[in-house]
Parts: sequence; C-alpha cells; structure tokens
Amino acid sequence: MLTETATANPARTKMFLDIPTAAELAGFSIRHFRRIIEEDRIPIVQIGRKFFILGRDFSSWESSKKTRRPA
Repeated sequence: MLTETATANPARTKMFLDIPTAAELAGFSIRHFRRIIEEDRIPIVQIGRKFFILGRDFSSWESSKKTRRPA
C-alpha cells in the first residue's frame, strides 16, 4: 500500500510558479509575460501579496501555444 500511495502523491502535488519564474521558463521578460497572462487569460492565484500560476495551467498554456504555431 505504501508504494501505491507514494507513486500517487507526485501526481496530486500542486506546483505553483511565481510570475518571474514562469516568464523565465517561457522565455519572455516579466513585463511581456504579464501581458501574455492578460491576453491569453492564463488563470492566476493570489496568495498574500504574490501572484502564482498553477503548474498545470502553465503546461496547458505552453501546449496550446505549440499547437497554434504554424509548422
């Protein structure tokens, strides 16, 4: 039972990316990435004074960008 729980936990862990980290991963400046968040309506979460993007939302945004790009 412990091995099943241990393997299931990483799938359930929520990953939060702060805006500067997400911008760096996407290859944009922070200012430009904030504009992308507004235009593409990427969901953000506010915790205290900081804003975060869920890892799954960032991944789905990235994959949607890859499918939109002409080959």
